[in-house]
Amino acid sequence: MAKVTVTLVREVRPRLEDEFNPGEFIPRTPAITEAYEWGRELHKGQYRLNGEPYFETHCVWVGAFLDKLIGREAWTIAGLLHDAVEDQGETLEAIRARFPGPLGEEVAYIVDGVTKISSPRDGRTREIETLRKLAQFRDPGVYLVKLADKSHNLLTLQYMPEHKRQQKALEVIRAYGKLAGILNCYRWRRWLEDLAFPYADPETYAFVKEKIDADPRLDLSFIHPMMEQLGNLMEESGISGSVELTVNGYWQTWQKLRRLARARRASMDSFAAVNDLVSFRMVVDSEDETQCYALLPKVNRFLGPYLDQNRFDDYIACPQNGYRALQVTAWLPDLGAIEVAIATREMEGENHWGVVYALKQGKDISHYRPIEIFTPSGSARFLPEGSTVLDAIASIQQEFLLDKISAVRVNGNLARLSDHIQPGDIVEVITGNNRLAPSEEWLAFSNPSTARLLRGVLVTEALKRSAEKGRQIAKQLLKERGLLALEDVQALEPTRVDNLLEQLACASLEDFYAALGSGAIRQQEVSQTLDRVGITNETLRWTTIQMLGSARANRPGTLARLASLVSQAGGNILRSVNNTLSDGRFSLRLVVSNLSPEQRESLYQAYIHCGVELEFIEIT
Repeated sequence: MAKVTVTLVREVRPRLEDEFNPGEFIPRTPAITEAYEWGRELHKGQYRLNGEPYFETHCVWVGAFLDKLIGREAWTIAGLLHDAVEDQGETLEAIRARFPGPLGEEVAYIVDGVTKISSPRDGRTREIETLRKLAQFRDPGVYLVKLADKSHNLLTLQYMPEHKRQQKALEVIRAYGKLAGILNCYRWRRWLEDLAFPYADPETYAFVKEKIDADPRLDLSFIHPMMEQLGNLMEESGISGSVELTVNGYWQTWQKLRRLARARRASMDSFAAVNDLVSFRMVVDSEDETQCYALLPKVNRFLGPYLDQNRFDDYIACPQNGYRALQVTAWLPDLGAIEVAIATREMEGENHWGVVYALKQGKDISHYRPIEIFTPSGSARFLPEGSTVLDAIASIQQEFLLDKISAVRVNGNLARLSDHIQPGDIVEVITGNNRLAPSEEWLAFSNPSTARLLRGVLVTEALKRSAEKGRQIAKQLLKERGLLALEDVQALEPTRVDNLLEQLACASLEDFYAALGSGAIRQQEVSQTLDRVGITNETLRWTTIQMLGSARANRPGTLARLASLVSQAGGNILRSVNNTLSDGRFSLRLVVSNLSPEQRESLYQAYIHCGVELEFIEIT
């Protein structure tokens, strides 16, 4: 009989301090004891900003945390001595001599990796150059010691001057949170970012925290019954395991909302669309991944009509940076989106602690050797080995930059999108009018993450082309109706456009133009629908005047003069749309009512002789 444990929560957002508290440090080997005594001697008389002894509070915390987290002797010693070279002027040779053999070599290598550069080159900041140095090592020991160092520094940010607090907090989010993320240490990343967020942007943090803390999906009266029902489902399926809950961090939830809003899938004043604000984890005890797939259809049936068919991820078949799980999304009335994830116990261990879990289990960690690159401002990004310049661009601004590339500089030199990047590269994206049009050929040198983004960009580009073609077709269909743009009807008689879109099964005018341009909607069908909804010359009795004026004609009083001519001809201007071009020319579209054919001809003649220099006039 299947045994299922439902891990109910007492706090929806439990504090992580206990998990990240190493406790009392007790050296467990003679070498660690030796490092402890030596470090205390080296840092004697050095104090932190809060007045506490530097070594006993900072260095010991780093060493103790690493010892608890990993339990590797060399890494614990490196944690204890990580500031010996930088702060106390000790040498790497002295470290090797103190710990002869491979142990000393490994400790010295890690300490070298985390030691800041004292004299930056080319005017760059010490922090950027130090990060570039860190990128060269690509060693998990170096990465984890540096993460532990930054973690403890966050705990004492309140003792720093305000401007430095914000600087350090932003550094943690931009660089070290991302490092924890690429190492798949989800819980560590959440802790780092949520500790830094209040210092990096206090006002935004207050807004985000208030909104999220009041979210109904965090109510235990919803969470506990949901977990119980998922537990019953596992039992009925004959699959042993547990049901657990993960609540996303404030910073990560905020970033996901921003991405959804930019993609027009959410508004910035509601977190309802962020599905992993709460993630219900169905963890299978067996390492047989087919049991995860066996649960999937049962979960889908359980969610029933609330299942979001467009949001399913199979990260078991296609892992994402070491993360493996099946993920489905449901949209629950009056609550919002929730995520249900299915994974084995081993998968979930690596999902939460990434390289740390893999190291403890003796697993291959070769995929945890990220390449660290930088933007000119010093912001860091981490990419899988073998990534290209195009992958670097995608990591900098996601899909919002892939369609705006004019050129790319790597370390100050122009580079091709297909070139491979190297650790420490500084990648600068140049945007301008002569952009490189996204192409399917780019997929040949994209990593899987970039390819997913690029496919979306290619679809958007195709829709843009179809929409532009559709606008031209619609313009020809509308001319005989006294119109040049449906946007005018939408502004003046919105119900007619709503009826048009409803009958043609389009969500917006942009969708309508794309469907018309691609041939999904026939021109004859559009004409017939325009008649049915009353977008006709007989019903509206509008005249549209489109003109392009030279820069010389673009001066105060021009629009007033044109309006006067319309009035003299007996017309009434219902709407005007004016746009000044970059070269000083202007376009003007007027929608006028109550003009007979004779009045239109009279108005046309008046325009010709009005004394305003116009390069083009079109009157329908």
